[in-house]
Amino acid sequence: MNFRRLLFKVILGLGAVAGAVLPDVAVAQVPTSQRDTIRIPIPPKPDSTGKGDTLVKSVVPVPVVVKPDTVKPPLARADAPVILEIGVPRIYDRNAMFATGAINLGDLLSRVPGLTQFATGVTISPTVFASQGDLRRIRIFLDGLELDPMDRRARGTAAVNDLPLNSLEEVRIERGTDEVRVYARSFRVDRTIPFTRADISTGDQATNFYTGTYGRRYDNGATLQVSAQYLSTQPNNALPSSDALNAFARVGMMHGPWNIDAIYQRSQKNRAPWTGTGDFNETRDTGPGIETHRSTAYLRLANGDVDAPRWFQVVASTMSYLGRERSSTSLSTVGTTGDDSLALTDSASYESQYLITGGINRGPLRTSLAERVRVGEHRTSHSLSGRASTSLGRLELSAFGEGKTYLNPGRIEATARYVPFARVALLAAHSQTSGGVFDRLFTEPRSGAVFDASGVFHPGGAYPLGRVDTNEVTRYELAANKSTRAEGAVRFRDLWIGGGIVRRGATTLLAPAELSPDYAVPSVVRLEGEATGKTASVRGRLWRGVNIDAWALAWDDSTGLYRPRYQTRTELFIQTSLLDRFPKGNFGLLTSLVHEYRSDSRFPFGADSVRIAPGYREVTFKLEIRIQTAVVSYQFRNSLQEKFSQVPGFNFPRQTQFYGVRWEFWN
Repeated sequence: MNFRRLLFKVILGLGAVAGAVLPDVAVAQVPTSQRDTIRIPIPPKPDSTGKGDTLVKSVVPVPVVVKPDTVKPPLARADAPVILEIGVPRIYDRNAMFATGAINLGDLLSRVPGLTQFATGVTISPTVFASQGDLRRIRIFLDGLELDPMDRRARGTAAVNDLPLNSLEEVRIERGTDEVRVYARSFRVDRTIPFTRADISTGDQATNFYTGTYGRRYDNGATLQVSAQYLSTQPNNALPSSDALNAFARVGMMHGPWNIDAIYQRSQKNRAPWTGTGDFNETRDTGPGIETHRSTAYLRLANGDVDAPRWFQVVASTMSYLGRERSSTSLSTVGTTGDDSLALTDSASYESQYLITGGINRGPLRTSLAERVRVGEHRTSHSLSGRASTSLGRLELSAFGEGKTYLNPGRIEATARYVPFARVALLAAHSQTSGGVFDRLFTEPRSGAVFDASGVFHPGGAYPLGRVDTNEVTRYELAANKSTRAEGAVRFRDLWIGGGIVRRGATTLLAPAELSPDYAVPSVVRLEGEATGKTASVRGRLWRGVNIDAWALAWDDSTGLYRPRYQTRTELFIQTSLLDRFPKGNFGLLTSLVHEYRSDSRFPFGADSVRIAPGYREVTFKLEIRIQTAVVSYQFRNSLQEKFSQVPGFNFPRQTQFYGVRWEFWN
């Protein structure tokens, strides 16, 4: 215990000393709505080092020849919403994503107020997220395409970690009233000079992480990009290792305002039987091993960029998912048996998605429409959606509407931010959703069982393979609903201090099998009434180079499922380039200390009982040093070495350290 206290004081002392000696950080003159939560300085140009004093130091730089037409117009981007928040919105560009220390998309989502992560480990472990207690209300879009749930065991929850960060250019997180929508844009290059990047990291639990990226534009407007990422880990030495392989490729051509590109994204996981850490009594709950493959391929034709006065895009895609028995791995010391690998004979899912979208921008007014068509298993679904946003001086407005589909209710949502004075900001959002019967997956048979809005289970017909669906809920009924979020904040210097309320309507909670120790036993379905919570936040610059991003959420009741009554996250970080000492921008420093706390989490178990994951606190320390375009990083998760779990029966490691380097080259 003395060691923990000493470590905690040392980390705090380092942060205080650095904050005292580092100069103020110059903030770029970028509109608040477009700034990232964390942005590391832009790396210098390759030819910025050739100065007259290099010969004195006996260092002769290689001449860099840059053609006048090195930079080409970038390929079109997918449409993304204007994010209205108090303080900087959660928009992460490519540099910011990795500067946060995130290993996967789940690490980014864990920073969002109202979202609760339930993981059984750190990297490849089974992981789901709940938005205000609802595990279905996380939606992910890649270049405009919605990545629908395709895993039957997931029961309609998004596979947040099937989308690797190395293939992304931007992640934009929009907080709705009751759901969170993630808009990801794929990575693009805009220079004829080849771009390469390498990431090499290692850490505890025999974790190794490798990434390689290559991309370039050609003089005729063509583009070529490839990227691969490999991750392996072995948290339990008594069990085989787990690994994941992600691949990304893009080819395209641009001519004037027109461009066409083809993108392929594949995520493959080979997960061994999963347990928590601890002694025999603490590792009895085991998740069976499984191998999964998810692929997304799409062809896009675009005219104009989404910021142009007029633009439109047509996208045709195909998506597939396959779950099967786990294969042995090269790092395994234990072979696969019939008990440690899940047999899946009906886990293949296929879906095609077609998207026609366009927009008109006039001054501060932005409007867009999208028609989304889903085709799969002899079913077709059409869904029209639209967005509009504008700025009227101190008032900013945003509206979003979409039609009902087999998977989601129809929705009308409006958000307004009003700044009556320079140091006061108000925000309000309200949504109305339609009712109906919905499927967990788009390819679910319409004859499946139904769990209605009154809590009555109606057994359905048979699956195509002949198995009667009397245990799993394939369809569920939702009543029409309303949700509200309201916030207010006051600014002191560069610091926003605020609070607010959230109100979520009644809903049906469908838990995925990922949270069940035995995948053969279906998760319990529960109805839960409306819930109200209070929020508080502190965001901005505290003093000189010391910044803070903190939020807290407290629900009025303590009986909610998948939502701890109290949840907080506080991050103190220092970010500087020391421009007075390194005027070329060749140096960057980012260090942070994160404290997370949540109270007990309740999980349904059986007809009328619950299992509880006790409350915990976690402290994470991170340090990044950039020299030119190379970044050395180190992070220490669970620095206080607490024993805790987010899912009952699966303890996290007592400590987890990652360290490595990422290096970019333009050559």
